[in-house]
Amino acid sequence: MKMLLTPQQEAARYCQPSAFVAGEEGRHDLGPFEFESGEHLQQLTVGFVTHGKLNAAADNAVLLLPGTTNTRHSGDGYIGPGKAFDPERHFIIAIEAIGAGTSSKPSDALAERFPRYNIRDLVRAQKIMVSERFGLSRLAVAGSSMGAFQALEWAIGHPGMVHSAVLIAPAARAGTVFRNVVGLIQEVLQLDPHWTDALPDMRELVALRTAVKLYFPWTVSDAYLERMPLPLIDLEIQSAIARSEQWHPWDYVRRYQASASHDVSLPFNGDMKNALSQVRARTLVMPMSSERLLGSGSGAELAQLIPTARVVSVPTDRGHLGWRALEGAPESEVINRQISQFLKETHP
Repeated sequence: MKMLLTPQQEAARYCQPSAFVAGEEGRHDLGPFEFESGEHLQQLTVGFVTHGKLNAAADNAVLLLPGTTNTRHSGDGYIGPGKAFDPERHFIIAIEAIGAGTSSKPSDALAERFPRYNIRDLVRAQKIMVSERFGLSRLAVAGSSMGAFQALEWAIGHPGMVHSAVLIAPAARAGTVFRNVVGLIQEVLQLDPHWTDALPDMRELVALRTAVKLYFPWTVSDAYLERMPLPLIDLEIQSAIARSEQWHPWDYVRRYQASASHDVSLPFNGDMKNALSQVRARTLVMPMSSERLLGSGSGAELAQLIPTARVVSVPTDRGHLGWRALEGAPESEVINRQISQFLKETHP
């Protein structure tokens, strides 16, 4: 029988630093790149880190895709022996999506002049990178939150290349709640007097604290907020503020704008059924049982319209944040077990 945690122990676990797994770091220059908006960059770079080895058949690659304010290391808690992504069986390519870290991003120089990108732009750049750098023609894709947005766009746009897709805390489109909350965050940040600086430092933005306080309640559930003592909720919010302070403001804003623009039906004239019917990959859909940031029905829509979908709802009152990999967390144990089993069906 598992020992129940006190609220203090539980909050401490959620505030602990994210797991870090060292791998082989790399960057790939794509040269000139045109975004879906028609804007251009003369040089686009995509960063990544790899774990494990590509097998002789070159068919054991897993592309691990990051969430909105996450980097190439955001999935590290699910990487390791016996975990969802096992380097002994998989060649794991953890991508640094455009807009952060070791990939091209606004804070490199352009700030607000950096092109507004969307999820399909991220995927198109990734497709070029894995083809040129690794010569891949078959792979699995996986991600949480915005990572699931990317994995879904991969499965729709490249059905002959993606044999398996893992969608954790997913949605086929950004819903009204998420888009409105993102818009509010941006408005609050840009009300800060320091925002007028050409390259503001996130730590100088007093408004960041308010923005995170507005955002946090949407990432969990009412049940979680009611059962956790207020000082412990505040502790989690302070931890979220500290993580946000590591971002440059324009990197932060452009990334949230990309997430909020997510809608896989747009290239199909708004026909979601047509869009999702393009998926041929074996697909594991893992919604959080108390999801509200992306809409409580986001997983159900995917389950209904993806012909190959297998659905496993993750029991949690942590809402959207239930996807975050934490040692010993029951949500993480479910996610690790289900993904490991799912991928073993492809590579026993």
